[in-house]
Amino acid sequence: MIQFDEINSNNASKLLRVNTPKSVFELYSSSYIITEEQKAFYSSNGFVVLRDVVDNEQLNFIRKIMEAAVFIRKGKDERELKDKTPYEQSFLQCGFLCWDFPAVKEFVFAKRFAGIARDLMSANGARLWHDQALFKEAGGRHTDVHQDSSYWPIAEPLKTTTMWLALNDVPEEKGCLYFFPDSHNKQREYVDIFKNPHKPEVIKDIQPVYTPLKAGDATFHSGLTYHGAGSNRTKEMREAMTIIYIADGNKFNANDPRNATHKSCDGLKHNDIINTRYTPRLI
Repeated sequence: MIQFDEINSNNASKLLRVNTPKSVFELYSSSYIITEEQKAFYSSNGFVVLRDVVDNEQLNFIRKIMEAAVFIRKGKDERELKDKTPYEQSFLQCGFLCWDFPAVKEFVFAKRFAGIARDLMSANGARLWHDQALFKEAGGRHTDVHQDSSYWPIAEPLKTTTMWLALNDVPEEKGCLYFFPDSHNKQREYVDIFKNPHKPEVIKDIQPVYTPLKAGDATFHSGLTYHGAGSNRTKEMREAMTIIYIADGNKFNANDPRNATHKSCDGLKHNDIINTRYTPRLI
């Protein structure tokens, strides 16, 4: 069973019902200013590292909320890491948490993060695609190289971006992300990290850039950027919360049957503008 320092079966639900502090609400509604240099770096490389997206004071509350939500989703799984599939050994993956836990929804709907996504995508507005916690257990294996947009039925994957927020310090040895610069401009390839993980030929000559983060730092990366994560060689859980955004006006692509049943689609037909109850415009 997964364990956290302060989260257990007795208090997980209670923690998720605690009133969100005023300072956290103020953070959610505040702006994070992106410089022109950061925008240019993201446009050229397909990713960017942003420091102090969340302050330590607010992060302590946010981290407990996410730990409690992950515990409720995964806490009854008593298997040891060695007994899980290779994919499950890569991370504890919990998607669509915001629709089950109001405290998580407040975080996911925050205009602070959506504003960053909008600006990096050079969009008029940003919609939620979905959220997911990506925790990597102590001893967890690496996350295989892939493009996120391979799993999304979205017509313009360049107009998507993912925030990956470090809830605790994530040095290289704990399994930080690494990105292949400019790979969002290379040929697309569906890498099935469930059944056929491999490094695509198109990035074989690109040197990956590792992005160790302090708690509260974040990366943003395009849905077309090839990336992965190292193994967790520490005795601590690697904790990260992600939010995936799409540019307002992006359309649904039903041509790939692997992705056409995605929850965020919610009855959409091919070439429909994505605007469902699961994909609200956040800013």
